[in-house]
Amino acid sequence: MVKLLGLFLSFMGCTVAWDGRIVFEDNFDGTNLDLNKWEYQEGCGNQYGGNNLQCYTRNNVAVQNGNLVITARRENMEDKEYTSGRIRQRGNGILYGAYVVRARFSRGDHLHPALWLFYRETDCRYEEIDIAEYRGQPSEARKLAMAAHWGKEWYAITSKETLVNTPEDLSAGFHEYAVLWRPASIEWYIDNVKYFEASLTDGSFTRDPNKLPCRGEPKPFMMPSNFIFNIAVGGGFFGDFPPMNPSTWTKPSMEIDWVRVYQE
Repeated sequence: MVKLLGLFLSFMGCTVAWDGRIVFEDNFDGTNLDLNKWEYQEGCGNQYGGNNLQCYTRNNVAVQNGNLVITARRENMEDKEYTSGRIRQRGNGILYGAYVVRARFSRGDHLHPALWLFYRETDCRYEEIDIAEYRGQPSEARKLAMAAHWGKEWYAITSKETLVNTPEDLSAGFHEYAVLWRPASIEWYIDNVKYFEASLTDGSFTRDPNKLPCRGEPKPFMMPSNFIFNIAVGGGFFGDFPPMNPSTWTKPSMEIDWVRVYQE
């Protein structure tokens, strides 16, 4: 598996440096999205998340100044008042390794930038690893959600998740977000500091028989997954917050400098 170099204990957890063979990488050079590595996910329906307020369109995805840039906009499309962008990694996905993304998040009410991994075949088997989910509200500037969701369907899953406090405003500068996914556990990191860990072998994911997948083995997180990067607008992620005020959208874009997957 992935080698960890420079491992030591700090006051916030374990600090690591990633090493190993890079099996996937994009530095977002040039001026166009590499369609050999990525595909646009477009649409206005609930196939990309219920109760969101945006349509996804490729017009809101750009590659410029060495970054992938995804932007949310207040503009009408079909029955929605907002647009945004979403891309997915092409291919059959990758199983196990260190999945690392250097990114800067968007700022504004009800903006929901996300870096995540998702198993493509969702018919009666659901596997989602949220590397980083961010809320654009000023009060949430230093907070980040991390989660693993596994089960039969999106409405029948078991989750392990946390909301962590970080030292900095995560929309103000670039940071490295990573998960180290092994057969027995998933670990979450920000700037090489470990913040959260979920066991895959303690039985908690498989305790409820009503949530077990009806396809494949009843073992959590053993299927190859693909990156998805997007900004959603609104939805259940903001259920406990006041109504959206679009005038707070001081930075409606998420920039991604690079993405890599390391394996031994």
